[in-house]
Amino acid sequence: MNQPKSILVGVDYSEQSKNALRAAARMANSRSAQLVCYHVLDKEVLTQIKKMDEETEKGVLNFAHEKVAEFIREVIGTAHNIVTEVLLGNPFKLTLDQIEKHNAETLVLGSGGYSQEDGHHVGALASRCIRKAPTEVLLVRNYQDHPFEDIVACVDFSENSNRAVHRAAVLASQDQARLKLIHVHRPPIYTEAEMGWLGPAFPIVPEDGIQENLAERVADFAKQIEEQYNLENVTSEVITSHSVHRGIWQALKDTEADLVVLGTRGRTGFKSLLLGTTAEGLINHTPCSALTIKPEGFEYKLF
Repeated sequence: MNQPKSILVGVDYSEQSKNALRAAARMANSRSAQLVCYHVLDKEVLTQIKKMDEETEKGVLNFAHEKVAEFIREVIGTAHNIVTEVLLGNPFKLTLDQIEKHNAETLVLGSGGYSQEDGHHVGALASRCIRKAPTEVLLVRNYQDHPFEDIVACVDFSENSNRAVHRAAVLASQDQARLKLIHVHRPPIYTEAEMGWLGPAFPIVPEDGIQENLAERVADFAKQIEEQYNLENVTSEVITSHSVHRGIWQALKDTEADLVVLGTRGRTGFKSLLLGTTAEGLINHTPCSALTIKPEGFEYKLF
């Protein structure tokens, strides 16, 4: 018998952790999935516990369980089917263990605020999980304390970006949010200018028919999604930019999106994985929350 899917959320009592918990609870309720909340004791506490006897260690863990339970009640109340885990050890390894143990469909983590200078403040654990956790990862920013209202899904017509669009549609249906599909077209005349988001070396040269065909293709996809998920007014746009990263970033700002959904790339069995230039840049500079979707069959093993 297959184990039911769950929604796994990391909690650490921070403001972004509260919002991650709220988002995870909405997802679990919408999918009738188990909500699993886990907390990893920090290194200082771990060091002290190593000096304690077994009875004292047990007491510390019990206290932590009570604190996590109280935090959950304060944020989302008690009308939820929740499993709580308090863990000692390496946060990344323990996260991978929890994903496997609870058959997590989505890992939800909090992410810091956004500023023009510093970007999205993606922490070390969140960054590693986006790269290597064998499930989709939702990063929720610290001021996203309400359901998503404007969701942008990035389309490049690959299999994984199509999966990302469908996941975005599920969330739009869940939160009654507006959904927009965007595709960034990068004409060959543009020079490589990802570094520093520099402009093109040459003027923009229209490419007869290309943008029209792309716009029609994305619009058809949007119509299909709208009908399949019974959504209202799914919109689409093709953006011309020298940089896919920059094009998406500007679209998110213009749309005032509070969530971007995009596919990452990686290959089964490879430990040194890259998100791809676009996803790598967006994760650290996105002005909103982000859901990253792994390719089908993606897996990562520590050893």
